[in-house]
Amino acid sequence: MSALLGVTPELKERIRGHSTLRRFLVIVVTLSIAFPAVMSGAFLIYQNYQRTLELDSKEAAMNYADLLQAGMTMPLWEVAPSLGQPVIDSLRLDPSIVAIDVVDQQGNTFLSYHNPKIDEGFGVIQFQRAIEYQNSIIGELNFTYSLADAQRQATKDSELLLIVIAIQLLFSLACLSYFLNQRVISPLNKLEKAAAGIAGGDLRTSVPQLSGDEFGSLSRQLETMRWSLERSFTHMEDRVAERTAELVELNKELNSTVEQLNATQGNLVQSEKLAALGSLVAGVAHELNTPIGNGLTVASTLNDSTKRVKKMMEEGITKNALQDFLEEAEEGSGLVCKSLERASELVNSFKQVAVDRTSAQRRCFDMLEMLNETRMTLSPTLKKTPYQVEVDCPRDIMLDSYPGPLGQVITNLINNSIVHGFDGREFGCIRIVCRKDENDMLRLIVEDDGKGIAEEHINRIFDPFFTTKLGEGGNGLGMHILHNIVTGMMGGQVVVESKVNVGTKFTITMPAVSPNYDHANDGTGGGFKVNVR
Repeated sequence: MSALLGVTPELKERIRGHSTLRRFLVIVVTLSIAFPAVMSGAFLIYQNYQRTLELDSKEAAMNYADLLQAGMTMPLWEVAPSLGQPVIDSLRLDPSIVAIDVVDQQGNTFLSYHNPKIDEGFGVIQFQRAIEYQNSIIGELNFTYSLADAQRQATKDSELLLIVIAIQLLFSLACLSYFLNQRVISPLNKLEKAAAGIAGGDLRTSVPQLSGDEFGSLSRQLETMRWSLERSFTHMEDRVAERTAELVELNKELNSTVEQLNATQGNLVQSEKLAALGSLVAGVAHELNTPIGNGLTVASTLNDSTKRVKKMMEEGITKNALQDFLEEAEEGSGLVCKSLERASELVNSFKQVAVDRTSAQRRCFDMLEMLNETRMTLSPTLKKTPYQVEVDCPRDIMLDSYPGPLGQVITNLINNSIVHGFDGREFGCIRIVCRKDENDMLRLIVEDDGKGIAEEHINRIFDPFFTTKLGEGGNGLGMHILHNIVTGMMGGQVVVESKVNVGTKFTITMPAVSPNYDHANDGTGGGFKVNVR
């Protein structure tokens, strides 16, 4: 039953992990109460501390200074320190007074008091007042007041306020935790246990009936879900058996269809290779036509000249005529020899290409020669178009690989550019660049300046039967065969880059020495033997 429900250890762990909701709620609620309480408490403590330390102390010090300023007027005017001493003695009872200095108009000390027990490290307040009598300055008062007692009193008040806030906060959190546990956490625990039992496959697990709040509604929904699941799974086995039988029959039909598709694909790939061979034969006929035609023309001319000279010899030939005939014969025979040599070279070249293409033979070959031979086989097609094919390849790149399939790869890429990249264009250039690095890896780049590939198509170009020319002569196998050859037979990889209206670039990376490869069922259509003599 657990398997039918799709319950996995990860799901069970996730269900148990829902208990973290409790921690989350506690954290949120705690922060929502504790943070404002701490911030407001800190602000109140700071305000109380500052008020006690500055306002109260400053007010007391100013009152003392006013009292001394008024009380020293007459003693200074009468020059009677004994009259002002009682005022100073009365203020000495306040231990926060640090120093009192009264000087006369000449700057001489009139009365003075200094408290030796005061620690000035707590900070002091100083006042300097002029003492006047009848609008004349008769002396000066210097008064220093300590903040030590004020700081101690402010500290006590702050500690008391902090204790009150902490008690209030703890009480609020305790009440909140109690009600949160009763109304949220406890119902969640009960629902979690019931949900875990249902998820574990026990559909007879009872769901507790909770109060009429949201948890009560959720418990009723869970009970309804449990009942529906239990009723559904009662008939599940029969339905699964029925569906399994249908799937088995459908699987047989699918296997038959896949076999037919594979056979069809093989036939299409074989047709593709036959079409390539037909193109090769057309190239042979086209390229041989020129040297053979030239040789035939020269031979016919020599034949006519020989008949003419023979007739002249019967009638009497001059030395100049004989000399002209010999020069003409020498020049003509040279042209015939060159034309036959060219035809022989072409036959040998096409013979090698035909053997490579039809038998997938592995051999050592020069990359530049293979590229030129491939371009030559495409010359009938290229001469009918305004497009150019440029080859940039050093002469010293030797490969131990399969020249036939590699030539087919290049042919497919060139044809792809002509058919798709340059469709409807009056110009175009295909550039083939080949290099070999120090790791004996070959890097082959075939790029064009055509229309490019749409972004939605670029990830599907190697899929079999995918083509944008469906019904217009395309079968969607060219790029698929290319991919299978490069990644399978050549042991390499192919990467495509394209931008719309900019061009397309295929980069093929493969070892110079191909790995051993089994040609059976390689997805390239195999090979067919052709005897070329």
